[in-house]
Amino acid sequence: MSATYKPALLKALSRIAKRSDNLSIPLEDIGEEFAKMYWNQVVVYHLRQASSVSKESEVIRLISQTSRDYGMRNFSDLPETGKNRIRARMARVLTINVLAAFHASKPADMPQLFIWKRGEAGITLSPESHGFLRANCGVLELIANYHWASFLEACNRLAPKVIQKVARDGARRSSLAPYLRILTEDTARGCFYCGKHFEGGGDSVVDHVIPWSFLLEDPIWDLVLSCAICNSAKSDWLPESVFIERLVRRNQEVLREKLQNKASMLFGAEDIERLYQAAISLEWPRFWSPALRLGRLP
Repeated sequence: MSATYKPALLKALSRIAKRSDNLSIPLEDIGEEFAKMYWNQVVVYHLRQASSVSKESEVIRLISQTSRDYGMRNFSDLPETGKNRIRARMARVLTINVLAAFHASKPADMPQLFIWKRGEAGITLSPESHGFLRANCGVLELIANYHWASFLEACNRLAPKVIQKVARDGARRSSLAPYLRILTEDTARGCFYCGKHFEGGGDSVVDHVIPWSFLLEDPIWDLVLSCAICNSAKSDWLPESVFIERLVRRNQEVLREKLQNKASMLFGAEDIERLYQAAISLEWPRFWSPALRLGRLP
Protein backbone atom coordinates (compact mmCIF):
# COMPACT_ATOMS: atom_id res chain seq x y z
CA MET A 1 0.00 0.00 0.00
CA SER A 2 1.35 3.37 -1.06
CA ALA A 3 -1.86 5.26 -0.22
CA THR A 4 -5.08 4.84 1.76
CA TYR A 5 -7.46 4.51 -1.19
CA LYS A 6 -7.85 0.72 -1.02
CA PRO A 7 -8.97 0.49 2.63
CA ALA A 8 -11.16 3.55 2.05
CA LEU A 9 -12.85 1.92 -0.95
CA LEU A 10 -13.37 -1.36 0.92
CA LYS A 11 -14.88 0.52 3.85
CA ALA A 12 -17.14 2.58 1.57
CA LEU A 13 -18.45 -0.46 -0.35
CA SER A 14 -19.11 -2.35 2.88
CA ARG A 15 -21.16 0.52 4.25
CA ILE A 16 -23.16 1.00 1.05
CA ALA A 17 -23.89 -2.71 0.65
CA LYS A 18 -25.04 -2.89 4.27
CA ARG A 19 -27.76 -0.29 3.76
CA SER A 20 -28.79 -0.91 0.13
CA ASP A 21 -29.94 -3.90 -1.93
CA ASN A 22 -28.85 -2.29 -5.21
CA LEU A 23 -26.15 -4.09 -7.15
CA SER A 24 -25.40 -0.95 -9.17
CA ILE A 25 -23.66 1.74 -7.13
CA PRO A 26 -23.21 5.26 -8.56
CA LEU A 27 -19.68 6.63 -8.22
CA GLU A 28 -21.07 9.73 -6.54
CA ASP A 29 -22.42 7.57 -3.70
CA ILE A 30 -18.94 6.14 -3.19
CA GLY A 31 -17.53 9.66 -3.51
CA GLU A 32 -19.75 10.86 -0.67
CA GLU A 33 -18.54 8.03 1.58
CA PHE A 34 -14.95 8.99 0.71
CA ALA A 35 -15.66 12.60 1.62
CA LYS A 36 -17.19 11.65 4.98
CA MET A 37 -14.31 9.35 5.92
CA TYR A 38 -11.48 11.61 4.87
CA TRP A 39 -13.15 14.79 6.15
CA ASN A 40 -12.74 14.04 9.85
CA GLN A 41 -9.21 12.76 9.42
CA VAL A 42 -8.11 15.83 7.45
CA VAL A 43 -10.22 18.71 8.80
CA VAL A 44 -10.94 17.64 12.40
CA TYR A 45 -7.95 15.47 13.35
CA HIS A 46 -5.38 16.96 10.93
CA LEU A 47 -3.91 13.58 10.08
CA ARG A 48 -1.46 13.50 7.20
CA GLN A 49 -2.33 11.00 4.50
CA ALA A 50 1.21 10.95 3.09
CA SER A 51 4.72 11.14 4.52
CA SER A 52 5.25 14.53 2.87
CA VAL A 53 2.83 17.46 2.74
CA SER A 54 3.89 18.09 -0.87
CA LYS A 55 2.69 14.61 -1.84
CA GLU A 56 -0.87 14.92 -0.57
CA SER A 57 -3.42 13.26 -2.84
CA GLU A 58 -6.19 14.84 -4.85
CA VAL A 59 -8.78 13.59 -2.35
CA ILE A 60 -7.05 15.46 0.47
CA ARG A 61 -6.69 18.58 -1.64
CA LEU A 62 -10.43 18.52 -2.42
CA ILE A 63 -11.38 18.04 1.22
CA SER A 64 -9.15 20.90 2.40
CA GLN A 65 -10.32 23.23 -0.37
CA THR A 66 -14.00 22.55 0.29
CA SER A 67 -13.56 23.15 4.03
CA ARG A 68 -11.90 26.50 3.30
CA ASP A 69 -14.39 27.55 0.60
CA TYR A 70 -17.41 27.01 2.86
CA GLY A 71 -15.74 27.82 6.18
CA MET A 72 -16.99 24.52 7.61
CA ARG A 73 -15.29 22.24 10.10
CA ASN A 74 -17.96 19.52 10.14
CA PHE A 75 -19.04 17.68 7.00
CA SER A 76 -22.65 17.52 8.21
CA ASP A 77 -22.78 21.34 8.26
CA LEU A 78 -21.94 21.67 4.56
CA PRO A 79 -24.82 23.07 2.49
CA GLU A 80 -26.24 20.76 -0.17
CA THR A 81 -24.38 22.66 -2.87
CA GLY A 82 -21.10 21.87 -1.12
CA LYS A 83 -21.98 18.21 -0.61
CA ASN A 84 -23.06 17.83 -4.24
CA ARG A 85 -19.86 19.48 -5.44
CA ILE A 86 -17.57 17.25 -3.44
CA ARG A 87 -19.57 14.12 -4.37
CA ALA A 88 -19.06 14.88 -8.06
CA ARG A 89 -15.38 15.72 -7.68
CA MET A 90 -14.68 12.63 -5.59
CA ALA A 91 -16.41 10.51 -8.24
CA ARG A 92 -13.97 11.82 -10.84
CA VAL A 93 -11.00 11.03 -8.61
CA LEU A 94 -12.25 7.45 -8.25
CA THR A 95 -12.01 6.97 -12.01
CA ILE A 96 -8.40 8.19 -12.17
CA ASN A 97 -6.41 6.08 -9.74
CA VAL A 98 -8.71 4.24 -7.34
CA LEU A 99 -11.14 1.81 -9.00
CA ALA A 100 -8.75 0.39 -11.57
CA ALA A 101 -6.01 -0.09 -8.97
CA PHE A 102 -8.17 -1.87 -6.39
CA HIS A 103 -7.78 -5.33 -7.93
CA ALA A 104 -4.16 -4.86 -9.05
CA SER A 105 -2.72 -7.15 -6.35
CA LYS A 106 -5.61 -9.64 -6.38
CA PRO A 107 -4.67 -13.32 -6.74
CA ALA A 108 -5.51 -14.61 -10.22
CA ASP A 109 -8.07 -17.15 -8.97
CA MET A 110 -9.96 -14.70 -6.77
CA PRO A 111 -13.11 -13.13 -8.29
CA GLN A 112 -13.28 -9.36 -8.50
CA LEU A 113 -15.25 -7.61 -5.78
CA PHE A 114 -16.90 -5.32 -8.35
CA ILE A 115 -16.97 -4.61 -12.07
CA TRP A 116 -16.18 -1.18 -13.49
CA LYS A 117 -15.41 -0.13 -17.03
CA ARG A 118 -13.72 3.14 -17.79
CA GLY A 119 -16.26 5.78 -18.74
CA GLU A 120 -19.07 4.29 -16.65
CA ALA A 121 -20.64 6.36 -13.87
CA GLY A 122 -21.01 3.46 -11.47
CA ILE A 123 -19.78 0.04 -10.44
CA THR A 124 -21.64 -3.27 -10.44
CA LEU A 125 -21.63 -5.87 -7.70
CA SER A 126 -22.49 -9.50 -8.32
CA PRO A 127 -25.12 -10.98 -5.98
CA GLU A 128 -22.31 -13.01 -4.40
CA SER A 129 -20.03 -10.03 -3.75
CA HIS A 130 -22.95 -7.96 -2.43
CA GLY A 131 -23.87 -10.76 -0.06
CA PHE A 132 -20.25 -11.10 1.01
CA LEU A 133 -19.96 -7.37 1.73
CA ARG A 134 -23.22 -7.27 3.68
CA ALA A 135 -22.56 -10.43 5.70
CA ASN A 136 -19.04 -9.35 6.64
CA CYS A 137 -19.36 -5.56 6.76
CA GLY A 138 -18.23 -5.31 10.38
CA VAL A 139 -15.14 -7.46 9.88
CA LEU A 140 -14.27 -5.77 6.57
CA GLU A 141 -14.49 -2.33 8.14
CA LEU A 142 -12.27 -3.48 11.00
CA ILE A 143 -9.71 -4.79 8.48
CA ALA A 144 -9.88 -1.54 6.51
CA ASN A 145 -9.42 0.53 9.69
CA TYR A 146 -6.42 -1.56 10.71
CA HIS A 147 -4.59 -1.15 7.39
CA TRP A 148 -5.55 2.53 7.16
CA ALA A 149 -4.31 3.25 10.68
CA SER A 150 -1.14 1.22 10.11
CA PHE A 151 -0.34 3.35 7.07
CA LEU A 152 -1.11 6.63 8.87
CA GLU A 153 1.02 5.79 11.89
CA ALA A 154 4.05 5.94 9.60
CA CYS A 155 2.99 9.40 8.36
CA ASN A 156 1.93 10.75 11.77
CA ARG A 157 4.48 9.25 14.15
CA LEU A 158 3.75 11.65 17.01
CA ALA A 159 -0.06 11.74 16.69
CA PRO A 160 -1.94 10.05 19.56
CA LYS A 161 -4.84 7.59 19.08
CA VAL A 162 -4.53 7.14 15.31
CA ILE A 163 -6.69 3.99 15.29
CA GLN A 164 -9.54 5.75 17.12
CA LYS A 165 -9.36 8.70 14.73
CA VAL A 166 -9.57 6.42 11.70
CA ALA A 167 -12.46 4.41 13.15
CA ARG A 168 -14.56 7.37 14.30
CA ASP A 169 -17.24 8.73 11.99
CA GLY A 170 -17.66 11.87 14.05
CA ALA A 171 -16.21 13.80 16.95
CA ARG A 172 -18.09 12.26 19.89
CA ARG A 173 -17.17 14.10 23.05
CA SER A 174 -18.04 13.62 26.70
CA SER A 175 -19.61 16.27 28.91
CA LEU A 176 -17.13 18.54 30.68
CA ALA A 177 -19.65 19.62 33.33
CA PRO A 178 -17.97 17.65 36.17
CA TYR A 179 -14.67 19.39 35.43
CA LEU A 180 -16.33 22.82 35.48
CA ARG A 181 -17.15 22.36 39.17
CA ILE A 182 -13.64 21.13 40.03
CA LEU A 183 -11.90 23.95 38.18
CA THR A 184 -14.25 26.61 39.56
CA GLU A 185 -13.51 25.47 43.10
CA ASP A 186 -9.76 25.15 42.80
CA THR A 187 -8.41 27.59 40.22
CA ALA A 188 -8.36 31.33 39.63
CA ARG A 189 -11.80 32.80 38.91
CA GLY A 190 -10.82 34.27 35.57
CA CYS A 191 -10.34 33.26 31.96
CA PHE A 192 -7.11 31.31 31.52
CA TYR A 193 -6.40 33.21 28.29
CA CYS A 194 -7.64 36.80 28.53
CA GLY A 195 -7.99 37.12 32.32
CA LYS A 196 -11.66 38.15 32.26
CA HIS A 197 -13.09 37.80 35.79
CA PHE A 198 -16.09 35.52 36.16
CA GLU A 199 -18.81 37.07 38.28
CA GLY A 200 -19.98 34.19 40.43
CA GLY A 201 -18.39 31.74 37.99
CA GLY A 202 -21.45 31.85 35.74
CA ASP A 203 -19.73 32.96 32.54
CA SER A 204 -17.03 30.28 32.46
CA VAL A 205 -16.64 27.20 30.26
CA VAL A 206 -14.06 24.42 30.22
CA ASP A 207 -11.43 24.47 27.47
CA HIS A 208 -8.70 22.07 26.34
CA VAL A 209 -5.39 23.93 26.12
CA ILE A 210 -3.94 21.27 23.82
CA PRO A 211 -6.96 20.61 21.58
CA TRP A 212 -9.28 17.68 22.25
CA SER A 213 -9.16 16.77 18.56
CA PHE A 214 -5.42 16.11 18.97
CA LEU A 215 -5.55 14.23 22.29
CA LEU A 216 -9.01 12.64 21.83
CA GLU A 217 -9.50 12.60 25.59
CA ASP A 218 -10.25 14.92 28.52
CA PRO A 219 -7.27 14.77 30.92
CA ILE A 220 -7.73 17.18 33.79
CA TRP A 221 -4.16 18.45 33.42
CA ASP A 222 -5.18 19.92 30.04
CA LEU A 223 -8.45 21.54 31.16
CA VAL A 224 -8.81 25.19 32.16
CA LEU A 225 -11.54 27.76 32.71
CA SER A 226 -12.14 30.03 29.74
CA CYS A 227 -14.60 32.73 28.80
CA ALA A 228 -17.00 31.75 26.01
CA ILE A 229 -15.44 34.23 23.57
CA CYS A 230 -11.91 32.83 23.93
CA ASN A 231 -13.20 29.26 23.89
CA SER A 232 -15.03 29.82 20.60
CA ALA A 233 -12.24 31.82 18.96
CA LYS A 234 -9.50 29.38 19.93
CA SER A 235 -11.46 26.37 18.61
CA ASP A 236 -8.91 23.59 17.96
CA TRP A 237 -5.87 25.84 17.52
CA LEU A 238 -2.75 25.39 19.57
CA PRO A 239 -2.18 28.39 21.86
CA GLU A 240 1.01 30.40 21.99
CA SER A 241 3.75 28.83 24.09
CA VAL A 242 3.19 31.28 26.96
CA PHE A 243 -0.07 29.46 27.71
CA ILE A 244 1.68 26.10 27.84
CA GLU A 245 4.04 27.57 30.43
CA ARG A 246 1.01 28.92 32.32
CA LEU A 247 -0.64 25.49 32.18
CA VAL A 248 2.43 23.83 33.67
CA ARG A 249 2.51 26.35 36.53
CA ARG A 250 -1.21 25.88 37.18
CA ASN A 251 -0.78 22.12 37.43
CA GLN A 252 2.20 22.42 39.74
CA GLU A 253 0.67 25.04 42.03
CA VAL A 254 -2.98 24.00 42.15
CA LEU A 255 -3.83 20.59 40.73
CA ARG A 256 -0.86 18.73 42.19
CA GLU A 257 -2.08 19.44 45.71
CA LYS A 258 -5.69 18.74 44.78
CA LEU A 259 -4.86 15.41 43.13
CA GLN A 260 -1.97 14.35 45.33
CA ASN A 261 -3.41 10.84 45.70
CA LYS A 262 -4.02 10.54 41.96
CA ALA A 263 -0.63 11.34 40.50
CA SER A 264 -1.41 9.40 37.34
CA MET A 265 -3.93 12.10 36.38
CA LEU A 266 -1.17 14.69 36.03
CA PHE A 267 1.48 15.21 33.37
CA GLY A 268 4.83 16.77 34.10
CA ALA A 269 6.23 19.81 32.31
CA GLU A 270 8.34 17.70 29.96
CA ASP A 271 5.39 15.51 28.95
CA ILE A 272 3.16 18.50 28.22
CA GLU A 273 5.88 20.21 26.22
CA ARG A 274 6.49 16.99 24.29
CA LEU A 275 2.82 16.77 23.27
CA TYR A 276 2.79 20.45 22.35
CA GLN A 277 5.85 20.06 20.13
CA ALA A 278 4.39 16.90 18.61
CA ALA A 279 1.30 18.79 17.51
CA ILE A 280 3.48 21.56 16.05
CA SER A 281 5.50 19.00 14.09
CA LEU A 282 2.27 17.65 12.57
CA GLU A 283 1.39 21.08 11.16
CA TRP A 284 -1.44 21.57 13.66
CA PRO A 285 -3.19 24.98 13.38
CA ARG A 286 -1.22 27.40 15.57
CA PHE A 287 -0.50 29.80 17.45
CA TRP A 288 -3.59 31.36 19.01
CA SER A 289 -3.81 34.12 21.61
CA PRO A 290 -6.62 36.46 22.70
CA ALA A 291 -4.89 39.32 20.88
CA LEU A 292 -5.37 37.46 17.58
CA ARG A 293 -8.95 36.31 17.98
CA LEU A 294 -10.43 39.18 15.95
CA GLY A 295 -10.30 38.60 12.24
CA ARG A 296 -9.06 35.00 12.45
CA LEU A 297 -11.22 32.07 11.43
CA PRO A 298 -11.19 29.28 14.03
